[in-house]
Amino acid sequence: MSTKWTIAAALAGTLLASPVGAVELTVWAQTDLSPSASLGPVAEAFTELYARFQQENPDITLKYEILPGGTEALPSLLTAASVGNLPDVAILDSFWIARLVETGHLQPLNDLWTETARADVLPAAVESLTFDGKIYAAMFSNAWRGVFYRTDQMQALGFDKAPATWDEFLAFADKAKASGVKPIMIPGANTEVTTLHLISTFWGFGGDLVDASGKPIFFEGDNGKALEQTYALYRDLVDRGLLGTDVSTMDEKALRPFFYTGEVAAIANTSSGLQQMYSDAPTLKGNIGVFPLPLPNGERAAPILGGQSWGIFAADDEHKQAAWKLVSFMLDPANLTAVDGAKGYLPVNQSVWAQPFYADDPLMQQFKAIFDGASVVKTRPPVPIYPALSSALSEQVAGVLDGSVSPAQAVERARDSVMAEYERQGAR
Repeated sequence: MSTKWTIAAALAGTLLASPVGAVELTVWAQTDLSPSASLGPVAEAFTELYARFQQENPDITLKYEILPGGTEALPSLLTAASVGNLPDVAILDSFWIARLVETGHLQPLNDLWTETARADVLPAAVESLTFDGKIYAAMFSNAWRGVFYRTDQMQALGFDKAPATWDEFLAFADKAKASGVKPIMIPGANTEVTTLHLISTFWGFGGDLVDASGKPIFFEGDNGKALEQTYALYRDLVDRGLLGTDVSTMDEKALRPFFYTGEVAAIANTSSGLQQMYSDAPTLKGNIGVFPLPLPNGERAAPILGGQSWGIFAADDEHKQAAWKLVSFMLDPANLTAVDGAKGYLPVNQSVWAQPFYADDPLMQQFKAIFDGASVVKTRPPVPIYPALSSALSEQVAGVLDGSVSPAQAVERARDSVMAEYERQGAR
């Protein structure tokens, strides 16, 4: 995998020194979840934890390598599986797991991860990574997607609380527009991030992506109507002058500078970017509020449960046991709090929610209240077709925004793309 690179030489002497006879573990992760992360607290957390792990386990040394970012990561893993070049252990996005299980290389964790340890984790976080009774990954984070606003700007527009209904949201957006700022920006680029915001709304309208067998049904009957409603909501915001077509090339990161400068009143974004926001614009700390997007029928966009997870590929017992030592060390509540807190992730462990960083922070408690009060909380369907489904859904957004594709056509195009891939996967 030519797109990977090993860690900086400055760390090599301390992190990668190999005692004679030590088991060497190769660890793969995307840059922002490694000692090479650009966000200082994340880099420091991983560097400190990896170094401490090696001090406590002198018979194990770690060699970490960087996965490509974004949509290239899963294809790179699948390619590595096909040529026998997988790592011993890796940090994996939860929606990759179903495809990786198909390769036959991801190792079940049932005999390694005790029931007592799993009892601390949200049941859905375990169930969504379980196939035929076998648990193939350990989720360690969650990232909420919804609407972020600056509390001082909201108050300046005459609102003392976040919109709770569609009419209240439109009133807020109209007031923002009249004041000369962009009312809202929502990611529209052809990426998984765009799909996450889109399906949150789709689920709020009552839609389902796949049936119990994993077959795509997002275009059928009421599901198709819910998806058409979702695309139509995006188009309606454009027609009202509340959302610009320029977001069709933007992801969450691209929206944040407009938020920092006050050029936009609200952005659809992720809790996992919170610490980066504070780093980029320190004055935002204590000045951010969040709310799930209200929908026209009285519903709200549904929170999504799904984040990063640890998976083991090592097949021989020596490396598998060493890999689990690392994973269980990283899943220790105190260590997990250091990682989740540094990144701004939301916990999937009850013991981590009880840590001071989460228990004492008003914004973190807002996130928790959203999940606790939601009528529907869903996970991305853990099925092999999901990556193709995600791509097909987000691919339509640009056309819907600029009016070249109608909401009904967007549903049809997504259907045709996904079902062609579904048939192809079935033929493998």
